[in-house]
Amino acid sequence: MRVETNSKILFFGDSVTDAGRNRNTTNDIMVQKPFGDGYVDLVAGMFQGFYPQLNVHVKNAGISGNTTRDLLKRFDTDVADLKPDIIFIMIGVNDAWRNFDSPYYLENHITVEEYDKNINDIIKKCKQLTDKVYVMSPYLLDTNKNDAMRNMIDQFCVCCQNASDREGAAFINMQCVFDKVMEKCHPYVFSWDRVHPDRAAQMIIAREVMHALELSLDC
Repeated sequence: MRVETNSKILFFGDSVTDAGRNRNTTNDIMVQKPFGDGYVDLVAGMFQGFYPQLNVHVKNAGISGNTTRDLLKRFDTDVADLKPDIIFIMIGVNDAWRNFDSPYYLENHITVEEYDKNINDIIKKCKQLTDKVYVMSPYLLDTNKNDAMRNMIDQFCVCCQNASDREGAAFINMQCVFDKVMEKCHPYVFSWDRVHPDRAAQMIIAREVMHALELSLDC
């Protein structure tokens, strides 16, 4: 088990993490949607249901539409100031997406080279706060590896793994995880737009979080 009693676990990312969380309140179980409707909410529920004795405090620091640029800009207020014990990072799909859905807004385009630098800087900043940093790669729920956006995401996954290795962070290849699942089910089972996960895909992400923390749900 990699979680100590009273640990603060922070999830840092974009809309996949955000999932419509209530930003007008603290992440408190007594308010409506403190963790959003996504995988962070599932993880919080797993801790409350299976490991209440740990008294874990979950913080959702995802913001829809964010890229690595945005995470670097808000790092101090949304991560460092909260003094988390464990940090999960999942970012990159918007870094790729803007290259394809906004072709005329070149200022919003992020190259593989910039992504590589940004993700390394984010991980390095996180490692200055805690040794328990987990990097979850971005993913695209599409089995066509010749698709331009899928190809870019695959390159981002390599960047995440290399940066994690350099900085001593744990790496979780979510693209690889979903690729295995998509051998059995069509991508539309998990997402309507290849990016935003439905409940089944959210459960898969939450499962990977618990596995990374070496926590069983059989207790």
